[in-house]
Amino acid sequence: MRLSHKNKFIFFSNPKTGSESLREMLTPYSDILDIPFKNITDENPFYSHIRPVEIKNIFSEKGYNYDDYYKIVCTRNPFNRLVSLYEMIFRRWPIKPPFDLWLKSTKTDGKGGGGKNSDRWRIYGTYSLKNYISDKQGNILVDKIICLEHFDTEVPTLFKSLDIELPNNFKVVKKNVRARKKKVSDYYSEKSKELVFKRYEWEIKKFNYKFPE
Repeated sequence: MRLSHKNKFIFFSNPKTGSESLREMLTPYSDILDIPFKNITDENPFYSHIRPVEIKNIFSEKGYNYDDYYKIVCTRNPFNRLVSLYEMIFRRWPIKPPFDLWLKSTKTDGKGGGGKNSDRWRIYGTYSLKNYISDKQGNILVDKIICLEHFDTEVPTLFKSLDIELPNNFKVVKKNVRARKKKVSDYYSEKSKELVFKRYEWEIKKFNYKFPE
């Protein structure tokens, strides 16, 4: 999460969508940086993967106008994002649970990614994009959704619209992606593939995402 009262923007760190890179690029222009969830206080409740509905409620309590800020979030093909999350969660396990079994146990609107309550990236990592950025009435609470797949064009446009300078190392940061020997498609069975299409239908249709071949 990055918040700027001066530049009037809020960036939400949707887990495993390239948000860490963009978050660091926005740091020099931010007044408030996120903190670990376990360290939040009434004075500073802004933790790393806080959802828009939570910040809107905090703003209401503090007397800020949420609508005055340009709200930004990143997204990513859910087939790729879920594999990335799975590998991160179980990266130190000598034997990982079957991907299909793990995926079936997750949820798109609550705890289910695995891990402790304080690990918000695990909990929110399996949220569907719509659930992550909406309130209970289904209202979308962000203004701009940036696709990781289009970072090279969308990030410069974002910085221009915010009237802030794009970092010189933008292309280096964008390409700093961990290589994986196993293809994303190899993780999925037909059942798990269908499950993702069903659970993440909104973002798949909105951004025309396809199953990685």
